[in-house]
Amino acid sequence: MTAPLRVAVIGDSLTFTDATGPQLPDHPDLWPNVMVRELERRTGREVALTVWARPSADALEAWLALTRDRHLMYDVVGPADVVVLAVGSFDHAPRGIPPMVEHVLPRLRPIRLRHAVRRAVRSWHPWIVRARGVRGVRTPPRVFAARYGRVLDQARGLTMGRATCVALGPTSHRARQHGGRHPRRAESETRQLDLIRAHGWTAIPVWELVEPVADRLNPDGIHWPAEAHAAVGPAVADAVTGGLPTPA
Repeated sequence: MTAPLRVAVIGDSLTFTDATGPQLPDHPDLWPNVMVRELERRTGREVALTVWARPSADALEAWLALTRDRHLMYDVVGPADVVVLAVGSFDHAPRGIPPMVEHVLPRLRPIRLRHAVRRAVRSWHPWIVRARGVRGVRTPPRVFAARYGRVLDQARGLTMGRATCVALGPTSHRARQHGGRHPRRAESETRQLDLIRAHGWTAIPVWELVEPVADRLNPDGIHWPAEAHAAVGPAVADAVTGGLPTPA
């Protein structure tokens, strides 16, 4: 009996959210589950999928998880036949409030103060983005290249180099929270896709798959409708099957 194909996905909220909001992991419209169905159809093998994902996960958070979360490292990624990396989009978002503020917010006391500061941050952020002329990105390019490169190498290294490794390029947005603009999107996408390929992974541009249905994004202006998930899932399956060893 052929063993299941073990697939590990490391991602952000785009792996579990559609145009109506966050969904349970087995929701059939989410792109990881669309990918699984395609892989099973194409390979004739059962697929065992594990998704590690957190809202707004960036390259730094992925790096910390891949070096500190021993379950993710040795129970999920280490034995995987396929690793799919789907982080980086948040790193390229227009910069408004400094990211350090986001890390301090959950620790503010009392609760009333924390809620008041959080409301203020959410209110000010789009105005600061516009005031800056949308020039800066959340993670400076040089910092992103170093962090993301380490993530790519660490994930592959945990599999001892034997897994098929594919990575999604960044998406874009129509979010008021990010000033409703994303003028540095194309250059950020090019840098990330080049990094993916330079580290020996297969790169998957995804915004070109999502943009045709961008008018049906979640009301937050970020998360994808079912049609986008339905386009991304098979594209990831294409990349995975193209990298699998040929059966003897």
